[in-house]
Amino acid sequence: MIIADQEIHLWHVYDENIRHSGLLSQYFDILSEEECIQQKRFYFEKDRHQYLITRAMVRSVLSLYETSIAPQEWTFQKNDFGKPLISNQSLIKPLNFNISHTEQLIIMAITSNRKIGVDVEYLPRLGKILDIANRFFSPAEVRQLLALPPEKQKNRFFDLWTLKEAYIKACGMGLSIPLNHFRYSFSRRGKISISFDPARQDQPESWQFWQIHPNDTHKISLAIKDEEKRNRYSISMREIIPLSDIREVNYPVGHGSLIANNKSDSVEFKCQ
Repeated sequence: MIIADQEIHLWHVYDENIRHSGLLSQYFDILSEEECIQQKRFYFEKDRHQYLITRAMVRSVLSLYETSIAPQEWTFQKNDFGKPLISNQSLIKPLNFNISHTEQLIIMAITSNRKIGVDVEYLPRLGKILDIANRFFSPAEVRQLLALPPEKQKNRFFDLWTLKEAYIKACGMGLSIPLNHFRYSFSRRGKISISFDPARQDQPESWQFWQIHPNDTHKISLAIKDEEKRNRYSISMREIIPLSDIREVNYPVGHGSLIANNKSDSVEFKCQ
């Protein structure tokens, strides 16, 4: 599989739908020893299951781009903030990826040479959203949230939360970046803009953002850093059952900068 410099590939899997024992056995076979140990550490079965699917997805998807590297041969390292990075030295073209998971859904975003972050959240999740917003959001974002009718506040909260998570993950620094040191605004046409406190020393024009709505219960945000500040990106989306099937999908996309389209060439893959 080929990915161009101005492409983002978004992969997802509904982990709870994968229960075939033969397929799960194949997933265990491609995990590293360290991953197998980590998988057993989860207390709840659903978490062990999701971790297994996540690692199988990462390994099998990467091997679609570098066919000379088998899924079990991928190696990874973490930066100082815990973000996983590919450590294989024989890549034909650089690959950057980021993953996120929540109830029922795992997401993986891939670019060739850009910093990327992705976050997915489960909308029915309960929580005191106003308390969380007051603690983590900027004052302007809190005012923006409170200005909405109560029935729209939860949706906007998840807009902001997923965008913030996508940004800090793209930076590779996680929650070491205070979430109230940057803020988002939304135009009437749906354009997403970011601004920074001086302490962040970041440039809004270097960033592009998108939000994707795969279904009624999940929201996805993407963030990409482009130092050239002028590229147009296309997003292609695929649903995968690792080592089995791939299906092209085309979900609604909202964006904060230029976007060419969200269509991709048709892809078919069957594991023999």
